[in-house]
Amino acid sequence: MDRGVEVILRSQIRINGVLTAWCAQHDEVTLEPRKARAYEHPSLSANESVAIVRFLMRRPPTPAIVAAVDGAVAWLERSRLPDGRWARFYELTTNRPIFSGRDGVVRYKLDEIEKERQDGYAWYGSWPKTLIEKQYPAWKQHPGK
Repeated sequence: MDRGVEVILRSQIRINGVLTAWCAQHDEVTLEPRKARAYEHPSLSANESVAIVRFLMRRPPTPAIVAAVDGAVAWLERSRLPDGRWARFYELTTNRPIFSGRDGVVRYKLDEIEKERQDGYAWYGSWPKTLIEKQYPAWKQHPGK
């Protein structure tokens, strides 16, 4: 378990030296963000990162785990969209929401990809809401419980 946690901590993406979140897929050797399906680009993933943060909050709160959780939650708070939701994927260099159809081309507006991909994938969600509003504040009061 400890080795798995170590890999999770090492794979957390740093942007300009700041801990952020995780990609949906990481390279098995370098741990760098990687592409998967044509519409899943190397990116910061709000959805997948929530599950990772919840897992880390159940581990003994080492300084590295606390820093990882704090960094990810801060990134999630910064990445909330004006309508209160989060995008599934954020561009690594700009933190802008990104979308892609089966053609694999990154777009910045959901309506720029084919209808089948607009409706057939969870591009937006409220995945971090309970984590940010309830679970994280409770954990900060009593980390590791």
